[in-house]
Formats: sequence, C-alpha cells, structure tokens
Amino acid sequence: MTDAASGRLSPLPPEQWDASLRPVLDDLGTPLNIHNVIARHPALMLSYVDFRNHIVRTSSLSGRQRELLVLRTAHNTGSAYEWDHHVVRSRAIGMADAEIDRVRLGAAAAGWSDEDALLLTAADDMFAAKEIARPTWSAMCAAFSDQQLLDIVFTVGVYFIMATILKTSQVPDEDDH
Repeated sequence: MTDAASGRLSPLPPEQWDASLRPVLDDLGTPLNIHNVIARHPALMLSYVDFRNHIVRTSSLSGRQRELLVLRTAHNTGSAYEWDHHVVRSRAIGMADAEIDRVRLGAAAAGWSDEDALLLTAADDMFAAKEIARPTWSAMCAAFSDQQLLDIVFTVGVYFIMATILKTSQVPDEDDH
C-alpha cells in the first residue's frame, strides 16, 4: 500500500505475494525489499524477473563489467540502496574496495583499462544525455560485441529504473544489509 503522507510504497511481505508469483519466490529465495515492492504488481513482477535474471545471470557481460555499470549508475542516481547492495556483489566477484570506491570518480580516474573507462563513460552519457555520445559509441563498437552493446544499454537502463523506484517510493534497505 502507498502511504500518501510519506510517499512510501511499502514492501509486500512474501507471504502476501499473489499465488502466481510462487515461481518467482522460489527463484529469488529471500526477496529484497525492492522485489517486495514490485510484487505489488504481479504481472509486472512476472515480466520483470525474466529480464532481471538475464541482466544478473545470463548477460553477455562479465560480472565485473555489469558491476561497473551498476555501481556507476547507482552513484549517478544517488541510490544508496543500489550502491550498498552492489558493493557486496562487487566484492563477491573479486573487486577490491579501492577499485569500487574509484567508480565514484568516473572514467577519468587513474587506473582504469580502456574497456572499463568506456563502460563508466557509457553510464555517464546515458545518465546525462539519455544516449551514448557518438565518440563513446564508436569506441564501444570496436571493443564490444553487438550483444554486449545491447546488454550495456539495458543494464544501465534497468538500474536507472530501479533507482527511480527505490528513491521515489522510499524503499527501505533491508535491516541486515
């Protein structure tokens, strides 16, 4: 339920999810609060979960590439929820804290490979101009496959949407996070 006074769209406890979402619950295990909010719209959740699973499980991007994009998008949007969750995911795939912190500085910070810098620049371009600048796109076309190019755009896009939902409806972080 939305609390009009606070603007919060409260997470729906998993035991109150629509029965059609049972396979989604089985897939997610313990859902995060963002999933509990999306579950308020069962048809949307059923569509979203396949897309989410592509981004986090079967994308043509490596885990590192994905996390660079997500962290930069979380930074650009000011989404502490996404940043905190993806710091944990980034550490889990072997990224060092200094590298994770450097994401906040962007592509111009010393130490990025050309590919890493392109990913960070793409996220910045999409946030600032809602498109990837021609010089960046041209360089990306030389560095990434068509599938990767599409996965880059969709990864930034989906996490921009998530940040918008999280911040607009004031989704609380999990107590144990």
